[in-house]
Amino acid sequence: MESFDIQFSNFEIVGIAFIALILFALLRVAEKTLPYLIEKYENKKGFKRYFTIVEIFIWISFTIFVIQKLSDSNQIYSFGMFILLMLVGIWMFWFYLRDYISGGLFKLNRKFEINDTVQINDYQGKIIALGKHRLELESESGEIIYIPYNQLSNAIIIKLNPGEKVLSHSFTMSTLHNKKPNDIIQDIRYEILSLPWSSIKKEPSVQLIHEDQENLVFEVVVYTPKKDYLFQMEQSIRSKFDIASL
Repeated sequence: MESFDIQFSNFEIVGIAFIALILFALLRVAEKTLPYLIEKYENKKGFKRYFTIVEIFIWISFTIFVIQKLSDSNQIYSFGMFILLMLVGIWMFWFYLRDYISGGLFKLNRKFEINDTVQINDYQGKIIALGKHRLELESESGEIIYIPYNQLSNAIIIKLNPGEKVLSHSFTMSTLHNKKPNDIIQDIRYEILSLPWSSIKKEPSVQLIHEDQENLVFEVVVYTPKKDYLFQMEQSIRSKFDIASL
């Protein structure tokens, strides 16, 4: 029976290990020092993002070099390393592809859209992007949360009903001095709250800022959930109280 022996000289093993050690040290030094030479913060972020990819390609190239170097000594070892590299490549490809597939299934669900507020396990925020490989959330504090799609398969996802978003708008108007100021303030507040566009969570503000014998000047602040309603609310109040509209 023919047998195969994996035999390499000590010089080859020590030499390859020494080169690998130097390569590792150079990569670590580059990772720590090069960001200090980059002035712009955005470029620093880009460097950190792509350095890992470059390092992976360097180690793959080094592994191929080692295989070629040792192939003359033993073909079985070379074939074994080729199989190992192929398995690593398949694993890396699946690591990249699984988020893509999970993301496609998540989007086909059609239950979640941009600007939906969700809670995923311990994370909560508004969906700002449905990327190819990850879901992006924005928390109430403005933090951006990136969640790989493959982590969503076993996650508990709760679609929240966000509270009413309140927008404010202020304006001044003059009214006739035909009542006590407090009575007019109450009339204006009642009229604002009677409008269908007025917020039910935040009451309007009406303050007297000037008074004379004929006119009263008020500063009015109204609240509404939609920007389109702000002008309509002002026009409606002015039409009933403002001297210029009477």
